[in-house]
Amino acid sequence: MDDERKRKLASLRSRVRSQIRSGVDTSSSPSKENGLLQKASSKLKEQIIDETEDESLTISLSRFETEFKRFASTNEDNETLRSVAALCILIGAVLGIVSGMMQLTGNPAELMENSQFFAIDDDVSISGIVLYEDGNEFGGVSIKIYDLNTGKSYGEEITGSNGIFLLPDVPQRPMRMEFKIDGYETVNIVFIPDQATYHYITMHEGEATREIGEITDSNLNQVVVVGTIVGIFSILFALLGVHAYLEVKRAKYYRRTMYIAGLSMFSRGLIFVGPTFTLIGMAFLTLTKKQFRDQNSDNDV
Repeated sequence: MDDERKRKLASLRSRVRSQIRSGVDTSSSPSKENGLLQKASSKLKEQIIDETEDESLTISLSRFETEFKRFASTNEDNETLRSVAALCILIGAVLGIVSGMMQLTGNPAELMENSQFFAIDDDVSISGIVLYEDGNEFGGVSIKIYDLNTGKSYGEEITGSNGIFLLPDVPQRPMRMEFKIDGYETVNIVFIPDQATYHYITMHEGEATREIGEITDSNLNQVVVVGTIVGIFSILFALLGVHAYLEVKRAKYYRRTMYIAGLSMFSRGLIFVGPTFTLIGMAFLTLTKKQFRDQNSDNDV
């Protein structure tokens, strides 16, 4: 490697010198020639640094590849590594079963609040317009929005002369939005924020409180049905992971074991933790594939 680098540097220096000689006029002053030499030297140093960095990166990658191949060849008959792969796949399956059970036994309101199946975006903007009874825009109305379960405030605004309001970055969970101004009824809206909904609020004179909207039983029933389906499928895919664990321990059919382990990742154990363990186990399996009976049969043929 050192001889090759010296050869490249010598070739580069000779090329730069030839370019300087051809580019410098015989009538040029010594100071101009020195300036060109300095520029050429600086460019030469930059090229040398770039080439050195590229060579160092190439050496590091080749060394990593060599070490990985050595590790793979050393452990292809290591049954302990296959046991570690089986354990990782089993952990992913167990986490999938836990997630499925949590989905089946969860509170419907919490499922609606937290599940990705009932929210398009994490946060949305709530917009609308406040009107008088005659349909004209109502300015100066105080608007506050709270989490229905925790009471946490997620914003406050006063409508302008056009009556329009906008509350940004509101989570998609059950909320209570309050409209209040002296001399008019207080309006409370209970709803789940939706990016597409534009709210029209009409204020009536009086001192009462008017409630609008509710989290209906039909919505909760829909959440329960979908949550149950998701939980059942999570458990079924997790059971495939348990089956993959047993296949790894038997070490008979490599490809079938890999397919089953891959399908088990759909159990989504704790979102990404379970699939990560399964992937690690599958990676270890690729290093120990020769321990499977069908792979040994292929090699014998």
